[in-house]
Amino acid sequence: MSVTASPELFKAPRRMSTVEMVIEKIKELLVARHLKPGDKLPNEMELTRSLLASRGSIREAMKILDAFGILEIRRGDGTYVSTSASGTAIDHILFQLIMCDADKRKLRELRELIEVGITKIILANAAEEDIRAIEEQYQRMADMLERGERDRKVLTRCDIDFHRTLGRATHNELIEKIYDFTLELFAPSIEQTHSHAEAGALALRVHRQVLEGIRNHDPEQARAAIVESIKVWASLSTP
Repeated sequence: MSVTASPELFKAPRRMSTVEMVIEKIKELLVARHLKPGDKLPNEMELTRSLLASRGSIREAMKILDAFGILEIRRGDGTYVSTSASGTAIDHILFQLIMCDADKRKLRELRELIEVGITKIILANAAEEDIRAIEEQYQRMADMLERGERDRKVLTRCDIDFHRTLGRATHNELIEKIYDFTLELFAPSIEQTHSHAEAGALALRVHRQVLEGIRNHDPEQARAAIVESIKVWASLSTP
């Protein structure tokens, strides 16, 4: 018995505007590494001929990519691919994630996915100096708490610095940048946990466990410590 296919299957894809087409082309070239940081783009007239787009569309696309920190427009010189990651593009992605309004379960799953994976890569890539750097960040929080520090913003920054040190210990710039970005997403809820009197001591305990798992080169110990760390965060932050 034959089945009639749904007309929805034959919908034409949404047509992109000329500006979107130019942006998409630049993105493709960057992903394919045909364009690299520091490369200079052809001038406006050359792009107009190559992309069959108006000068106005080219100009608008360049301004959008410049605003996102992907390109850098240098007046009187030309347009270049940015040589360093700008926060503006990341901020745009962060805003999109915030607008998802994810519940605690989804945030917890995201954090566990990232941090368990990072721990595994640290065990493969970290050098002795990386472990010492993690120990120093741990000791920094221990010293703060011993002095009686209770400012939750100060403790949050110290907490996040510990995790940033973990990111650097992967020796993988891609992972480090993505982790830095996700830490910004979690920063408000981490600060929330530090409004509880017991939070500092709990954070110190789980940080110690993470450190020991890494120092012992014990994947299961490190993974269990990360899971425990996330459990503490989830239990103290508002649903």
